Amino acid sequence: MIKAQKDKEYYQLCIEVQKCMLCKRMKDSARVLNGSAGSLNATIMFIGEAPGRLGADGSEIPFHGDKSGDNFETLLSHVGISRYQIFVTNAVLCNPKDDKGNNSTPNSVEMNNCSGFLKKQIELIDPDIVVTLGATALKSLNTIEKHFLHLRESVRKSIKWHNRILIPLYHPGQRALIHRSFTNQLADYQYVAEQSQRIGKPKRKVSSNMKEDVFLVANLITSLKPEISYFALHKLFYLVECEYANKTGNTLTGAYFIRQKDGPYCTDLHIRKLKNSFEDLHVKNKRGIMYLYRNTPTLFDHDSNTHLGDLNNESHQLITKVVEKYGNKSNSDLKTSVYLTKPMKQIIKSENKGVNLFNSPIRFTENY
Repeated sequence: MIKAQKDKEYYQLCIEVQKCMLCKRMKDSARVLNGSAGSLNATIMFIGEAPGRLGADGSEIPFHGDKSGDNFETLLSHVGISRYQIFVTNAVLCNPKDDKGNNSTPNSVEMNNCSGFLKKQIELIDPDIVVTLGATALKSLNTIEKHFLHLRESVRKSIKWHNRILIPLYHPGQRALIHRSFTNQLADYQYVAEQSQRIGKPKRKVSSNMKEDVFLVANLITSLKPEISYFALHKLFYLVECEYANKTGNTLTGAYFIRQKDGPYCTDLHIRKLKNSFEDLHVKNKRGIMYLYRNTPTLFDHDSNTHLGDLNNESHQLITKVVEKYGNKSNSDLKTSVYLTKPMKQIIKSENKGVNLFNSPIRFTENY
């Protein structure tokens, strides 16, 4: 659609919204849809619940002017997303107040009343990615096309919906931070930024060669844990390096770790490198989590006993102790253990000061 035509249709839609009187308890609330919502050519559309009493209901700028707006704008800034690049709206375009004049959750009738406006916005902007902020926003999309998703199970996942990508996130308000910390929400927004950057780009090729020292450690970890999640392998390898650095002041291998959304990620453990280095490695997806399986301790294409022997006794014992200590933890508990290590604590400390360290190298022997 040419720009002039899109501008005209959006202007007409804003007029329709201003005239709407379908919801009785919102008759005195602002109708928040105007030019401040963002770019009509945005690749990302953020959808919240409703304009806030202390925010958009007064400013008429979605997600601006109250604490939720402050958090939202801070999260965007941290990951390098500009409001010039996005479109921001709500499932319901007016503030629903309770009997005491406080913010209230829009009911199903109110969401249905506004669903036509939401559908028109999505069709007009035609974003590649739709990001819902909170359970109500996610639920509202069912009025356009059914998805049967729940926020807790679907958060920070890319899901095909209505011929585009849907990414459910938690609301940036203070109450939601109880269930989804600011650090986790920051990782969520980083994920959105990364997905946006990948649009239209070919998949990157990854070198198939795994370093010998990385192979030795990965081989021992997976010999001790023949069934392991891909997530856990990265975290256990990281904890091995942390423990070794604490004892010796050096790293055990030349593995390259970077800070990603769920903590440390080892580039040398890319799934393609694992498949190419380990013969008959089985990879399965269980409830959205990737698992690696070994049928026997000698499954790999290298002779496992020989290569386990290439590790000196001290390193072998250290790796075994780390796997025994952390190997049976859930992914959630394992992530907590990782975040309590010195390198990650230093990173979080810097990020809390406004420094974006996503995709930055993790240094085991230096301060940040």
